Amino acid sequence: MWQLVSCPAVKGGVIRKRTEITIEIEEVIYAADHRNRLTRAWCSSCGSETPMVTPERAAAIAGVTVRTINRWVEAESVHFTETRNGLLLLCVYSLSA
Repeated sequence: MWQLVSCPAVKGGVIRKRTEITIEIEEVIYAADHRNRLTRAWCSSCGSETPMVTPERAAAIAGVTVRTINRWVEAESVHFTETRNGLLLLCVYSLSA
């Protein structure tokens, strides 16, 4: 004759099993203009011509908000330049540093 022993996994005579599933996703964001080209400009910090993006695209690439990007610019923790007409551009290479 079988006897049911007290066990936390057994509730009401039913054995319960817990399965945990972890899913990892790698995402690549390609930031290009309407002609499918990245804007390239001189990055004085890198000392070469590099792909440059707007703060909105930089935020999407870095996975942060535009406000965070602006804070990074003010703290000079990313490479950036301003065009003659006042457009802010950020060096893509400094976003992953």
